[in-house]
Amino acid sequence: MATQAQPSGSRTSGDRPDISYSIVAGLYGGVLLVPLVALVLARVVTEAAVLYVCSLVVVACLIVSVGWAVSRIRGLAVELGRRDAAWLLGVLPFGWAGGLFGATSLGLSLPAIAVPLAILGTGGGALFGIVLVSMSRTRHADAALERATPSAEWEARYPRRWRHVALVVAFGLLAVGVVQFVARSLLGLDTGWGFYYLFYFWVPLVVPANPRTFRVTTAGLVVERPLQRGFRPWSAFTGYELTDDALVIRSAAWWRPAHRCDTADIEDRDSVVAALNECLPRR
Repeated sequence: MATQAQPSGSRTSGDRPDISYSIVAGLYGGVLLVPLVALVLARVVTEAAVLYVCSLVVVACLIVSVGWAVSRIRGLAVELGRRDAAWLLGVLPFGWAGGLFGATSLGLSLPAIAVPLAILGTGGGALFGIVLVSMSRTRHADAALERATPSAEWEARYPRRWRHVALVVAFGLLAVGVVQFVARSLLGLDTGWGFYYLFYFWVPLVVPANPRTFRVTTAGLVVERPLQRGFRPWSAFTGYELTDDALVIRSAAWWRPAHRCDTADIEDRDSVVAALNECLPRR
């Protein structure tokens, strides 16, 4: 399906991050540092109510400071979205869960608030980190596509076989988490830490099931998900393959997964193939 629409919200790489981006960056920094702030204050403040108020004040100051600092750096959002390592922002908060598990395994004495703080730092930090990465990718795509001309667009899910595998894995992980939760809560059995992270088991269930919008442009390939618009130049791909079941666009870097589409979802396959032929070799 042809399209002439330009992406909305375009911004150049030299612009400062907008208010919404700065707010999310501030929340990410504040939530990520909540466990550290609370644990440090717990050493000097013994009263629970005073500790709670002091932690809120310090974290609020951190959120405002980080957000303000980010808003002053020109091109930060676009440059971050261009980097492959940006995904580390969503992984870094899991250091709190790893630290808690390591300390418990070594038999170290931890304060009573260590577990909820680790859960907050891991869950909240990962959530804001994923949102921040998505916003960065979208702003990078908008900047790269300011002068690009689109030639074809289609919407497609992952191929059916990949969706089935993802569903089986997701439900398997969910079943393990439920069994651990029931065994620990009702039977009093020590099943480890797995049930604390039940929330994360739904991620592989949601991602493959959602359709993505692909757009072929003169600058590169655009892949839009519900919360993110990604962009890669054509030099980042080696070619594409088309079968009765799947359209596969191969990445040049071995660590990047190929883009796979269910051909049954593509309405005008001929126009998509014609647009890809102008940019990539058929393998």
